[in-house]
Amino acid sequence: MRKIDEVNNPNSCLNKAKDNELIFVLLERDEAAPIAIQAWIDARVRIGKNSYDDAQLKEAREILFSMMERRR
Repeated sequence: MRKIDEVNNPNSCLNKAKDNELIFVLLERDEAAPIAIQAWIDARVRIGKNSYDDAQLKEAREILFSMMERRR
């Protein structure tokens, strides 16, 4: 999700974070970001929090693919 969309969406992960909760942001320009996103997706499935077809993971894959495509 683009920064402006994340900030403006009351249901975004950023806006759902508690005031004292730590967050971590991956930027599109970080070459390791797609690798980290894929690792996160795989970990969520491995620990049973999601399945690969869940909307949350579909969105993560869309971002991952978009990052890779824009890098070309």
